[in-house]
Amino acid sequence: MTSIITGDIINSRQVDSKIWLPILKGTLKTYGTTPKVWEIYRGDSFQLEVEPAHALKAVIHLKATIKQMSLLDIRLGIGIGNKDQATSKITEANGEAFVNSGQAFDQLNNKRTIALVTPWASINEQMELALDLALLTMNNWPVNASQYIQASLEHIDWKQQQLANHLGKSQGTISQSLNRAGFDDIMRLEKRYRELIANL
Repeated sequence: MTSIITGDIINSRQVDSKIWLPILKGTLKTYGTTPKVWEIYRGDSFQLEVEPAHALKAVIHLKATIKQMSLLDIRLGIGIGNKDQATSKITEANGEAFVNSGQAFDQLNNKRTIALVTPWASINEQMELALDLALLTMNNWPVNASQYIQASLEHIDWKQQQLANHLGKSQGTISQSLNRAGFDDIMRLEKRYRELIANL
């Protein structure tokens, strides 16, 4: 069982790819090497393979990465399922996880920017509603909150004061920005997602 994330950049032509592409690659590299674990294709599309338990966190991480550029957003379809035999390039692999990822991606638009398809209808129903509600906040993350969320996810064990020191901001600024961005509630959703996956 694995999870495949299929994504693309919204409004990619409005910002020079020399700006956003290295930033996207920097985040993708934290999950493994290209082209086996992730690969960018057609200019602004990509696929990434992660453990199912880590898929929603990876999607939140990618969303926060791209939302730091004010004109851009990102669409992300998560598919969970089996994978056929290993290949050297993720874009040449196939199996249930890839089919489900494509199906999730096909549901996306500029408002529904994250979707999940698994082999389990009950999880799909629960997560569809939860993600649609979360996106009311996530789609409106400002640039600074997105930066703080990315840093929080990449240094998950840090206290807010350590994060503030790292970013050169006050602890109060970080706290207020994360609160307005609904970060704690979104991470509660991420925890609930992991619980659902763990119970399968």
